[in-house]
Amino acid sequence: MVEYMEGTSRRRGDGAGESPRPAGGRSARMRAEADMAHACERMSVDPRFVKLRRRFALQAGVLVGAFLISYMSYLLLSAYARDFMSVQIVDSVNVALLMGIGQFLLTFVLAWAFGRFSAHSIDPLAEEIRDRARDEDTINGRVIG
Repeated sequence: MVEYMEGTSRRRGDGAGESPRPAGGRSARMRAEADMAHACERMSVDPRFVKLRRRFALQAGVLVGAFLISYMSYLLLSAYARDFMSVQIVDSVNVALLMGIGQFLLTFVLAWAFGRFSAHSIDPLAEEIRDRARDEDTINGRVIG
């Protein structure tokens, strides 16, 4: 019960009738977790990591914002500008249908833009940070994420 409260998990098969785990294994695991936490804390204040987080947040914010503005425009025009949305373009194709299809196209374009921007701006920086962490052995050869 104490192990559960301390945040360690019990493995399947650890029952009341089995012998307890050796204390040395537990302290080694706790020391490894503390080392990992320290490495993550050091990495989180690294200026390159902060730059990476900002780039990702800006990119995600811009793309999500663009999608929400587009979708809300479509929604509001559908609700309040029925005359405009019912304008016939070709035979039975009207503005509302084209804007609806445009929502799907915009979704794919934004996903493509996210991948392209990530590949050129975010991924190289993340790779640099990961390589630096491996070189400094700050996380004992393990890569987070």
